[in-house]
Amino acid sequence: MVEIKDEEENKIVKKVLEELKSKNLLKNHRSSYRSTEKILYSLKVLPEAVKLIDEEIEALKEEAKSITPPPAKSNTLVLNEKDKTYVYGDEILETRISQLEQISTKTKSQIRLVNKALMKIKNDSYYKIIQLYYFDGMTIEEVAEKIDYSVGTVSKHKKRLINELKVYIFPDTFINEL
Repeated sequence: MVEIKDEEENKIVKKVLEELKSKNLLKNHRSSYRSTEKILYSLKVLPEAVKLIDEEIEALKEEAKSITPPPAKSNTLVLNEKDKTYVYGDEILETRISQLEQISTKTKSQIRLVNKALMKIKNDSYYKIIQLYYFDGMTIEEVAEKIDYSVGTVSKHKKRLINELKVYIFPDTFINEL
């Protein structure tokens, strides 16, 4: 029996994974369907998250006005206890602010995209399922009872509507799944 060293084993595993990916035999765990569901579940709180990020950006900008550059760079988070300023390793505070601004902008854009996608399906006779299930937090059974349809009908149309939304919200992931 041939003994394989850890390094060689890792190289073999990486090569096999690359081969599987190149032949589209490796499934992506983050499907567009699941991602669509996650963003719908979070849609109510995302604006508040953006607000918190924007507030942090403003606080960091104020803080940046009083910071003197650090004498040496490091790879760790340093808290200057004297004036409670932060230095993020090799990054300067402006880099952190820029990163947060990018996150805020991306999140705002995603919220707009989801809202526009929801407008595309708003006139569907089963749209209420999306609202009750994702935004009001009802179970499939509660939704079925509320709108007087069978659980199977509610499940079928919820899935249909999510499949439609995912194309609008995550077109790149959807195309890669084909």
